[in-house]
Amino acid sequence: MRQDSKKAAPSAAYLLTKTACFAILCLILLYVWDLSKSAGTPGKKELTMSENSQMRHEGDSIPLKKATHGKLLDHLSTKQEIAERKKEKEKKKEAAEKKQEKTVYLTFDDGPSAVTQTLLDILDEHDVKASFFMLEPNMKIHRKAVLNMKQEGHALGLHGVTHNQKLFYKGANSPNLEMKQAQKTLKSITGVKTRLIRTPYGSKPSLTDAQKEKLKKNGFIYWDWNIDSLDWKYRNQRYVPEVMNQLNMIKNRHTKQPIVILLHDIPSTVHSLPLLITNLKNMGYSFATLDESMTPVHE
Repeated sequence: MRQDSKKAAPSAAYLLTKTACFAILCLILLYVWDLSKSAGTPGKKELTMSENSQMRHEGDSIPLKKATHGKLLDHLSTKQEIAERKKEKEKKKEAAEKKQEKTVYLTFDDGPSAVTQTLLDILDEHDVKASFFMLEPNMKIHRKAVLNMKQEGHALGLHGVTHNQKLFYKGANSPNLEMKQAQKTLKSITGVKTRLIRTPYGSKPSLTDAQKEKLKKNGFIYWDWNIDSLDWKYRNQRYVPEVMNQLNMIKNRHTKQPIVILLHDIPSTVHSLPLLITNLKNMGYSFATLDESMTPVHE
């Protein structure tokens, strides 16, 4: 009679290994299932190569694209703003040039005098500003008129001391010395240190290059004129049509220079000044004062 052999029981190590294999298999199946689920989900992020050769998800590029688009719009907006500002600046420049074409600058030499206050009253009545090139001795005599000029907003300029052609143009430094003396007197009266000057009888042909250089080094800006009213010659209202005739000639030349009218602080000029102002206004002209920022007329 044969005896059956008894089966040995599985060892603990064997059972542990089998359990571990089963767990690993389950994890693999779970991972595969998760991948298949992700593949079917809309909006899946794909890996792409970035500009710096690093892997990234395609979905991550959306904020970057938006940022780049925003920068582009900002750039275009900035360019448009710059173009608009440039266009506006050009418009303002054209408007200023057009305005200057219809602006005249009344300038009065040789004062102040006994009729200066009447002259100032006429200018005030017609709402007109002017520029005054004054002689130093006259400023001392008519201090109140000088102060009224300043108070009423007129431009203050210098015309020297002697008004003697031989003395004024005597040496390289003589015009400068006369203007410095006049400048000092004006400042003592008004507190204004002006740089605007007009040399007696105009700069041409008397003012030499050496004299010009000396004046320039001391900060002076000398002005001539492009309309001579000849009021010093006529001594009556005939200077008014003279101004209008010369003005028409300048208009035909289409010059971009400011229109500077030479007048004198004398009774006959003051008497006919309302007529001149009225004629100029009827032609559409406005009035302004010379200032140190302008390019001076040298005729």
